[in-house]
Amino acid sequence: MIDDPFEYLTFGGTFGRSLGILFDRFDVFMGIAFIMMIPFSIIFITSIYFIISSLLKDRPPDAVDVIFQFLTFGIEIAIYGLVTVIGRGAITHAVTQIYIGQPLGWLQCLKAAWKRKCSLLGAALVVYGVLIVAVITAALGFWLLLHKFVNGFTITLSVVFGIAFLGCATYLYTGVLLTNSTVMVENFSNPIKGVKRSWELSTGSRCYLLCTMLCLWMLFQLVSAFFTNLFGAGSFYEVESIIDVIIRLGSYFFYFPLHGIIETVLYLNLRIGRESMNHQVLSGDVMSDAPPASRFRNDDPAATEFSQESLDYRHVPLMDDDDDKEMVAPNTSVV
Repeated sequence: MIDDPFEYLTFGGTFGRSLGILFDRFDVFMGIAFIMMIPFSIIFITSIYFIISSLLKDRPPDAVDVIFQFLTFGIEIAIYGLVTVIGRGAITHAVTQIYIGQPLGWLQCLKAAWKRKCSLLGAALVVYGVLIVAVITAALGFWLLLHKFVNGFTITLSVVFGIAFLGCATYLYTGVLLTNSTVMVENFSNPIKGVKRSWELSTGSRCYLLCTMLCLWMLFQLVSAFFTNLFGAGSFYEVESIIDVIIRLGSYFFYFPLHGIIETVLYLNLRIGRESMNHQVLSGDVMSDAPPASRFRNDDPAATEFSQESLDYRHVPLMDDDDDKEMVAPNTSVV
């Protein structure tokens, strides 16, 4: 239970809130993470099997084996992408339900995300499609400069181009970071509107977003390296035993939900700071497609105006019955 969910958080408060949400409803987020980890585990294990089998063969793999492996990985990655999008949407829904004090379960959150699968998938295709095109274009530029025209000028130009590309990619990443949350919470049917909304919220707060996500990534790397050195082979970049595989999968098992929680907390925190978002506003966004009897309810634990645990605003009397009885019609007699 969050004491004051609609207070503006500092940098440290963002991590504290995210970790508190994770451990407060650990069962819900681990249930969602378990569904997300199934295709990831399959990809991870099949990749290791393909690499090991290729190294143990006396001859290099033929074209049929390579094509089969690429098709297999393509199907697995497509399924993983769909499951990840739905899982991240479910995590966003779970966090918003915690903010407004509504009951939640992992299956309920997955169903809510599945209802908006088209918008979530469209937004993911737009965001990652742009990033992939940018990376491919930059890779081709580096290849042309370093393989076709190798001299001091092209090397210097490549360094400058690399720094500029890294800055542009960071700027673009922070601008579209909140797209999944905007689409899920505000229910944008058009993915482009979700991207624009994310860009609008991130303007002026990119340093806050970037530093938070970088700290999360560094924390993940440190924890993974610690457990690898403690129980595994000692090398974070090598998989030498089944223990190393379990450590990798276990690390991602906790990283996925925490990543989604922090993204949602960042999104909600920016709306609280810039738009003074409160319980009623968030409830209206989250429950916009719920039945009318649910949309007008007040389940805010902090609400003290009425003693009822759950109250429908449409049924609140404008005056008490006693006051109504005491009302007397004005004297309109003519003297």
